Amino acid sequence: MAKIIPVTLQNFETEISTEAEKRPVVLTFASSQIPECASYNQMLETLANELDFSLGEVNLDETDNMAFMDYFQIRSLPFVVVLSKGEIADAIQGRVPQDELKKRLSKFFVSEEESVRQTIEDAVAEGNFSLAKPLILAELAKKADDHLQILLAKCELGLDAAESAKEILQKIPETSDEYAQAKSLLDLMDLLVEAAKTDAVEGSAEKFRNACKDAARKDYRSALEGLFQLTLSDAAFRDGIAQKSMLVLFSALGPKDPLTWEYRNKLNTFLFI
Repeated sequence: MAKIIPVTLQNFETEISTEAEKRPVVLTFASSQIPECASYNQMLETLANELDFSLGEVNLDETDNMAFMDYFQIRSLPFVVVLSKGEIADAIQGRVPQDELKKRLSKFFVSEEESVRQTIEDAVAEGNFSLAKPLILAELAKKADDHLQILLAKCELGLDAAESAKEILQKIPETSDEYAQAKSLLDLMDLLVEAAKTDAVEGSAEKFRNACKDAARKDYRSALEGLFQLTLSDAAFRDGIAQKSMLVLFSALGPKDPLTWEYRNKLNTFLFI
């Protein structure tokens, strides 16, 4: 359980320095004169509970605590430091988004396995499949994991190995928590393969490629709108692939999704009027 520690000059040595010798401690510096400090500290308290670290809160409105300004060379608030074994392991000047702050702090408070998993997740999200694939294979060699299999399939797809991706996804059992995502990826496979292509295209082919890229990013509204506009302008393109792809997205989203209702009505209006 995270510890939230009000820090003063008097308790800094006993509460913070001693603690930081055993495990990194996060210090946050705030002042009521900077209104955003309060919400930033709340965000840090949330992260402290998520990552299970001790958080020292320094109130710079207290006169004695102003000595911390020079000691830590604080130039603006909010200000956060990570202390470890008597040294400043990281310093974060000014407010940063919560996801970035969590990423900066996580490396000090997660296990090696969790760190590798995060590296894999980030690499796949960024499209760095050549980095992610060997890490995934190394983790899968230790133990079976359907989520890693999903990530491996995405790597294979990004590395132009669509058939290998299909084989991986088809092996995920219906009893798995990852089955729904595997089935969705299989349903979307043709769109994802198109999105991964890098050859130059133009006209209707470019519009279709862009819609597939939107689908790959899970921006389904933009994907459906792009496919619908292509249907309006060139319904016969590749034997009606735009309409067929819309049906694939309807299946992936499910019949109750608002986008399915909206774009099925649009498509029906176009086809039957």
